This record gives sequence, C-alpha cells and structure tokens, in this order.
Amino acid sequence: MVSKIKGENMFTLDNKEYDETKLSDKGKLAFAQLQYVAEQRSKLLLETDRLNTIEGANSAILKAELPKEEADAESKSKE
Repeated sequence: MVSKIKGENMFTLDNKEYDETKLSDKGKLAFAQLQYVAEQRSKLLLETDRLNTIEGANSAILKAELPKEEADAESKSKE
C-alpha cells in the first residue's frame, strides 16, 4: 500500500519513503493508479458501512411493522 505524505512530494511504500518527483513517467502513472485504488477502496468501505446501517434500520422497522399473527408464527417456527 502506498501512502502520500501530506504537503510533501514524498510517499511511503513498504515502510520506506520515496520522492515522487524522482519517479519515471511510468512510475508516476503507477503511483497515480495506486492512489486512485486507495481512494476508491475508501469510498466503497464508507458506502458499505452506510448500506449496512440502512439495512439494519429498515429491517428493525419492517419487523416492528409485521402483522401480529405473522410475527407470532415466525417466533414459533424458530423454537
């Protein structure tokens, strides 16, 4: 994983610091791609957390709104 050091042209890879300005064009492209992957992964994790929260809340609402006889039948089937 690559991490950029804020405010500097430095980044860390495998616990070693490197100067971004000293990369070849191919290296700069790879670095940019890795930054993009990290950004997208972070967004996906946040979206997953958001979806899990929505799912949990709506499941609780739905369970509370089930007709009484269906709720009783559901609890008896689990026994």
